[in-house]
Amino acid sequence: MKSQNFDLNDITHEPSDEQLDALMEAVATEVRKHAQTAREQLMIRLRADIMAIGLPFQPQA
Repeated sequence: MKSQNFDLNDITHEPSDEQLDALMEAVATEVRKHAQTAREQLMIRLRADIMAIGLPFQPQA
């Protein structure tokens, strides 16, 4: 079932439960993507900082 677009600011027409579920899943997917990107960038900076102070970096398996 394909959900139709809806406007969360439209107070006269409430979205269906299915539409809200789809919206919440889409938001969660985007949050996971952004979190993964942030983790990857953090690890890059952390590795660079470790290398800058001369400590041996040993990646974990």
